[in-house]
Amino acid sequence: MIDLKEILLNSNYKKETEELINISNLAYKHWETYWTGFNSTYVCEEILKDFENLNDFKFFIYGGFSSSQRSRIACFRGDNIPEEDALKSNFPAQGIKIIGNFLFDNATQDDFRSLLIENGFNERKVGDIWTIGDRGAQGIIDNSDIKHLNEKIFYLRDVKVKVNVVGIEELQIPPIRSKKLVNTVEASTRLDAIASAGFRVSRTKIIERIENGMLRLNGNKVNKPTINLKIGDKLELENKGFIEILNLEITKRERWKVKLLRK
Repeated sequence: MIDLKEILLNSNYKKETEELINISNLAYKHWETYWTGFNSTYVCEEILKDFENLNDFKFFIYGGFSSSQRSRIACFRGDNIPEEDALKSNFPAQGIKIIGNFLFDNATQDDFRSLLIENGFNERKVGDIWTIGDRGAQGIIDNSDIKHLNEKIFYLRDVKVKVNVVGIEELQIPPIRSKKLVNTVEASTRLDAIASAGFRVSRTKIIERIENGMLRLNGNKVNKPTINLKIGDKLELENKGFIEILNLEITKRERWKVKLLRK
């Protein structure tokens, strides 16, 4: 069994790390594959850094498609490694389509996520959610106890929506983003300035999203646009991907040359 106290000691994500430790013990005992709940893909990657030296276990990060922003970690014994295709085909999740007319009442991914959570779904059971124009949204959700969702009618504000449970292969998966270097010059290293430049979203809209808790810094929700960033920080904005700060350099005119990696 894994020494829980030793691994948790320096973890920045104690709740998530404890869950992975527990399923690792189950995987070792029962010779089967076990999955965590959904987390930010960034958080999944950070958690696994604490497990790199555990040769008895192997792990696999997956969220239903290759560029997902929310993923689960699969754990299995190092001497019983399944094929990657088998892990993907047995991924414990389903697709959902949330259908409604939002032509005159725009809704965000966060609105649709909140709709699911308000109707009984734990946040850790909800993967990526993305909008489909003004026709609603699609997403990925844990496949346990979802039969009651199929054909169910809800209201998001005043808009009537219908939820259909489908296979993940039936979804319109968001396009894969290629990695891109972004160079910009900003007046400061504030979160709102760098996020606006990196995600190519107006300053006003990025501040609104930050204040509404829709942006994550190093895996954690933040709501203050004035936070100063540093090299190595990673930002995540739902449906916009990730940006990582590669370099910050002050100029002679006391402005900041910023180098970002967007993916």
